[in-house]
Amino acid sequence: MTSGPPLSTLDRVRHGILGKWAVVGHGFNIASIISSGFVIAAVIYCCFYKRALINRPSFRLSAWIAACDVIYSACGLCTFDNAFMSSLSEIQLRVVHWFMTASVVSFVFLTVCLGIHLVLTVLTHKSHIARPIQPWYEYISMFLGFFITHPILYMYRRMQWLPMSQVFHIVTDPSLYRRNSWLTEWAWVFAGTFFLLGVSIAVCNKMILSFTSTAKLTRLPEGDSQWDGETMSSITSQRIKEIRSVTIRITLYPLVPIFTQTWVLVASNLTICPMWLFVVANLVPATQGMINFLIFLMNPAWDNSRRKLLRRARPTDIERPVLKDTKIGYAQSDSSTAHLSPCYTKHSG
Repeated sequence: MTSGPPLSTLDRVRHGILGKWAVVGHGFNIASIISSGFVIAAVIYCCFYKRALINRPSFRLSAWIAACDVIYSACGLCTFDNAFMSSLSEIQLRVVHWFMTASVVSFVFLTVCLGIHLVLTVLTHKSHIARPIQPWYEYISMFLGFFITHPILYMYRRMQWLPMSQVFHIVTDPSLYRRNSWLTEWAWVFAGTFFLLGVSIAVCNKMILSFTSTAKLTRLPEGDSQWDGETMSSITSQRIKEIRSVTIRITLYPLVPIFTQTWVLVASNLTICPMWLFVVANLVPATQGMINFLIFLMNPAWDNSRRKLLRRARPTDIERPVLKDTKIGYAQSDSSTAHLSPCYTKHSG
């Protein structure tokens, strides 16, 4: 059952017990909507002018993650407006609560699809399976997210809005509420996050080992390498750094709901919630769209564009030697994961 700090005469204040913090929450939600809108616009632009990027699920799914953020922040704007929330009927309150929960679960399923794609294309080399199913990732994720959470529309005896605490108040047995909230939201959030963390670690290790094996193939019959020791060391350290960077950036997505929603989980399961935790639980989730926007800017799909900008800014730089001729077929067999190939460089693919 959701509860806030002890209630007082602050119910006469427009923003309830949050006071001025509700205004901050408004700002965070608006900023998240603007940030998510930029992500969606960038992906739509690339659909017409850089279609090669659309073949990368991590890039394409970013637009759908941004759509989830828009839904969550739009509902968040409503929850910071007591006058509006107090005017809603119970079924309308349930719909708002459902949309907020479903957007988080859908977001997690979208990131799980990234993990499934890496398992099929990098770990098990089954690109022939990944190619026909990857266009369905976003549709299945959104459907499951809203389907799994839809019992919120009828599951509890009663749902109402408490303007003093500015929270949803669910009238039901506390143990039943905790069980159902785990079945409809939290179990999926944590399971999806741990799955993608495991996949990312496996991919990173596999790619580093594959690159190390590839480097041995470049040695001449006499045992000497085609490059001097300093050059080979530079190539190896650079490629390993790139592999780690790619996997870490992909892993960042599922960590966002853990960071933003754990506060809500803790606060909603306390009988008396401290004021500082109550404020954090209301404000941090509103930053979700902004955080995902920053992760989108770090997406590996933008790496080539960033390199081009750096080359224009430093045209006299001498580029490091790269592995152009050596290729591993299985790692290059799917364009959506070509950047994870042990031999992929900024000149390949």
